[in-house]
Amino acid sequence: MFEPDKVLALNNAIGLLVVAAMNPEQPDIEALLGDFRLCLNDYEAWAENFWTGGALDVEQVFKVGNEVRLSAPKSSTTPVSSTLAMCPASGPLTLVHMFEAARFVPIGDTPVMLEPVISQRNGELTFGEPVHETIGPSGILEIPDCWRGQRYRITFFPNVSADHVKALYASYQGVIGELEDWLRNEWSSEFEPLWAGFSEATFTQRYGLLQQADWRGFERSLQGLWDDVKQVYALLADLQTNSEKLLEYLTQGELETLLNASAEAIANVLLMLSDEPLMFIHLAAFTSWLRMLPPQYIAEVVAQIRTELLISFLLVRLTGPTGLKLGMSAKVLDKIKSRQARQWLAAASLRLAELTAKSDLTAHAGALKPLVVSARNAPLKPAPTVPLQISAGDSPVVQVNNPVAIARDKSAAMTRLGRHEPHDDEPSQAKNPNDDSADCAALTCTNGCPVSMVTGEELLTLTDGSLDGLLPFAFTRLYRTSAAEVDCGLGWGWSHSLAQRLELDDEQVVWIDHENRRTTFPLPSVERPAIHNSLSRAAIYLGNESQELILALAGETSRFYHFREGRLTAISDAYNNRLHITRDRQDRIQRLDNGAGRSLLLRYERRHLVAIEYQSFHPADAVVEAWHTEQMLVFYRYDASQRLIEATNAAGESERYDYDDQHVILQRQLAGGASFFWEWEKSGKAARCVRHWASFSQMDTRYVWDDQGSVTVQNIDGSEEVYVHDDRARLVRRVELDGGEHLKAYDDNGRLVAEQDPLGAVTEYRYDDVGRLVTLVPPQDEPTSYEYRNGFLHACYRGQAAWKYQRNAQGDVTEATDPDGQVTHYQHDAQGRLLSIRFPDNSRHVFIWNGLGQLLEETLPDGSQRRFSYDALGRQTTRQDEHGALTQYQWDAVGRLVQATLPTGATRTFSYNAYGKITAERDELGRVTRYEYADDLHLVSRRINPDGTQLRYRYDNAQLLLTEIENESGEKYRLDYTPNGLIRQETGFDG
Repeated sequence: MFEPDKVLALNNAIGLLVVAAMNPEQPDIEALLGDFRLCLNDYEAWAENFWTGGALDVEQVFKVGNEVRLSAPKSSTTPVSSTLAMCPASGPLTLVHMFEAARFVPIGDTPVMLEPVISQRNGELTFGEPVHETIGPSGILEIPDCWRGQRYRITFFPNVSADHVKALYASYQGVIGELEDWLRNEWSSEFEPLWAGFSEATFTQRYGLLQQADWRGFERSLQGLWDDVKQVYALLADLQTNSEKLLEYLTQGELETLLNASAEAIANVLLMLSDEPLMFIHLAAFTSWLRMLPPQYIAEVVAQIRTELLISFLLVRLTGPTGLKLGMSAKVLDKIKSRQARQWLAAASLRLAELTAKSDLTAHAGALKPLVVSARNAPLKPAPTVPLQISAGDSPVVQVNNPVAIARDKSAAMTRLGRHEPHDDEPSQAKNPNDDSADCAALTCTNGCPVSMVTGEELLTLTDGSLDGLLPFAFTRLYRTSAAEVDCGLGWGWSHSLAQRLELDDEQVVWIDHENRRTTFPLPSVERPAIHNSLSRAAIYLGNESQELILALAGETSRFYHFREGRLTAISDAYNNRLHITRDRQDRIQRLDNGAGRSLLLRYERRHLVAIEYQSFHPADAVVEAWHTEQMLVFYRYDASQRLIEATNAAGESERYDYDDQHVILQRQLAGGASFFWEWEKSGKAARCVRHWASFSQMDTRYVWDDQGSVTVQNIDGSEEVYVHDDRARLVRRVELDGGEHLKAYDDNGRLVAEQDPLGAVTEYRYDDVGRLVTLVPPQDEPTSYEYRNGFLHACYRGQAAWKYQRNAQGDVTEATDPDGQVTHYQHDAQGRLLSIRFPDNSRHVFIWNGLGQLLEETLPDGSQRRFSYDALGRQTTRQDEHGALTQYQWDAVGRLVQATLPTGATRTFSYNAYGKITAERDELGRVTRYEYADDLHLVSRRINPDGTQLRYRYDNAQLLLTEIENESGEKYRLDYTPNGLIRQETGFDG
C-alpha cells in the first residue's frame, strides 16, 4: 500500500489506483477507502496537471499497478476546440452541434463564438471582431447575419474558466463519495463477516502464486477495457447496429428502454463515456471492492474477471440518465464459472444500481460538458455543406439547409493505461582501464581502423568464429589501447567474448566485460534483487542458484551472463536457452557447449589461448572421446613478451600485429596485404592516436585533441570534421566535412532527448520513468508515441494510425494488428523458434526446425513446401524449392560459397582473395569472369570479362569512393562528390 504523501511525488500524477497487495491480514478498511478517495489527486495538482488550458488533450496516461497514475497533457498553444467554416452564398449559416451517432443526438445549450477570418499569411490566421451566440437545446443555431463567402472560426465554450474546472472537480468528488458509501456498505454487510472465519495458516502455500497470476489477469482485463474504450462509446452511439452486441449486457426489455431513451439522455451518456477520469474512478471503485475479499475468495473471483464484465459494470453505472436500473448482465455472469463469484457480483451490482438510481449523473454531465466540448484536439468532423435530414423517433423529418454539421466522436482513447514498474537505478558510466568514460565499441564514434573519437584509443574488433544453435554465439576479440597493461589470456591489450569476470566486495560489484570495460553496481540482495545502471545500459540480478549473479547489456537481443564467485559459468537468453561453460584444472575456460551436440573448444599454451576448435558430439564411453573436431577455426601466435602477433584462420590466411615496448599497437597487416599504421601521443594505456595512415595512398589522417572532449579530424584532402563528447562519452556536437553541425542533448541518465540537424530541424525524444522511449517528435511530421506492457512494446501510434502487438512472456510478438485492423498471428515453441505465421486471410506459413535451430522445412501459404539440409558446421548444403528443384552448395573452410550445383546439374564456381572478395567466377556454361584488386585493397580495380574485354575502376578520394569507370571501349564515366560523400556531379560515357 502506498503512503498518501507519495501522491504528489509521482511525476504529474493526477489519478491513482491500487490494484492489490497480496496480504493474508484483514484489510484496514479506512486505509483502503482512503486509497480510493485518492484515485484523483488533490485539486491543485489535478487542475494544474490535467485541465490547464483544455480538457482531454493528448499524452495523458493512466498507470496501473500498486501505484497507478494518470499523467497530464503536454503544454499546448493550440486554440481550444474549434473548426473553420464558410458562410454559404445561398442563405444563412446554420450550425448543427451533435455527437457522431447513428441517430441525431444534439449537444445543446452550448456557447459558441464566431470569428471572421480577415487574412492568412504563412499559415497564420488573423481574425475580426467575434460574434457570441448560444446553441439551444435542439443543437441547431441559425446565423442570419454572416457575410456570404466569409470564412469563420467557430469555437465552442470559448470562456471556460477555473470555475468550470472547480465545478467538475467537485462533481468528481461527489461521485467518489457515492461510491465510497457503496464500498463501505459492501464491507459491513458482506465482507467483514467473511474475514471473521478466515485462517491465514496455509495462505501463502495455497493462494500465493495463484493470486499473483490472477491479479496479472485482472490487470490485462483493465488494459483490455482501456484499449477498447472507444468501442464502449460506439455501443451506445449506434444502438440499432449494436443491438446484438448490447444483448450480451442487457435484456431485451432493457435494450428497448435504451432505444426509446431521449436524445438528451443519450447525449449525457455519450458525454460520460467521453469522460475517462470518470470511468477511471469507477474502475478504482471496482478494484477496491475486489481488495475487500478474503484471499481464498480473491483467487475465486479475480480469476473470473474479464473485459466484458468490466464493460457491464460501467453500463450499470453510466446508463442511469436513460432511466434504466441495470444489474450485472446475466449473460456476462453466466460466463463466470464460480457460483459464489456470480452471486457476489450480481448482488453488488444491484446495490450499485440502487445507488445509481439516486445519483444525479445528469448534473455531472452538465459540469463535464464545458471542458470536454472546449478540449484541445477534440475530435471534430465538419460535415459537407448539403441539406441535413434530422429524424427523431416518430417526429416529422426536419431539413436544415446550409448546415455546418459539427460532429463529435470518440475515435480513440485520450488516455493510456499502463502498469507502474519499480525501477531500481544506480547510474554510473562504464570506464575503460585508463578510467575514461567508455560506451560499448558498437556505440562509440570512431574513425579509420577504428580510432575512438572519445578517448583516442584503438578499438579493433574482429570475429574469429561462431557456434550455431538455438542461442548463436560469435567469438570476437577486441584490442583496446587503454588495456595495454591487461592480459586476459589473449595477449596485452586484447579481450574476447568469454573474457569476463566480476570483482566483488561487501557493498559493490565491478563487471569487467568482454571489452575490458569496468561497470559498477551495488551488490544485489534479497531486498534489491534487480539493479539497473541506466548510464551504462546494463543491469545486474540475483540468480536462482546460490551465490549466482546475472549481468545483462541492453541490445536488440537479450543475452544474460551468469556468474558464480566472480567467474562466468553460462550465457542464456529469454527462453533460457543456454551455453554452458566448463573449465580446466587451471580454471581456464575450456569449452562452450550449446547443449545440442556442438561446442567450441579453447586450447592453451600456459596461460594464453592458442587455438579454437569447432566440435560435434558423438556418443562414446568417455566424454572426452565423444567430442570430435570438425574444424580448427583460428590459431593465435605470440612473441616473447606475450603479445598477440598473428591470427590465422581455417583457410591459412593470417593477420599480423606489431606494438611498441608498452604494448600499444603500431601496425596491423591484413591477410590481403594492406597495412595500417598508428602514431600516438602520451604512452601506454593513456596513449591517444594523433596520426593514422595506411599502405595505400588515399588514407592518411591526423587527429588534434584538446582536453575538453573535442577532436578535429584532418583528412589527406584537407577536409576536416569535429567530434565533441561530454564526460559520459555521449556525442554532443559533430561538424561534418562540409561544415554542417549536428547537436545532441541528453538527460541525467544519458538518454538522448533532442538532436538538431545542420538545417536547424530539431527531433525530440521523451521517456517514461523506466527509461523507455514513449514519444518521438520529429521536426515536421506527426509525433510517434509508444506504449509498453510487461517491459515490451505493446502499441505504436502516429496520428490516427495505430500498430498493436500482443507478446509472449519472452517478448516475441504473438499477434500484430496494423492500422487497418488486419491481424497476423505468430506461434513460437518453448525454445523461441517460430512455428507458424497466420495471416489476416487465415493462410498459414509453417516452419519445422531441428535442435540446432536450423530450418529444415517450411510450408508456404499456398501449401507448397521448401526443404533444407546442412553440414556438420551448420552451413546449408541443399535447398529444395516449392517446385521440387534441388540446388546444392559447397563451402570453403571459412564459409565462403565455392560451388553451387543447379537443379539441371550445371555448376557455378567461385574463387576468393583473403578479403573474402571474389577473384573469379565460372558460370554454368564454363565462362570465367575475373576480378583484380589494386594496392592490396578490398575494392575491385579491374573486371576481365569472359571474352577478354575489361572494365576498370578508380577510387581517387580520401573516402575510397568510386570516382571513375572505364568501359570496354575505353570510354570513361566520372563521379565527383561533396565533402560528405554525396554525388555532386556525374559525367557520362558520352562526355
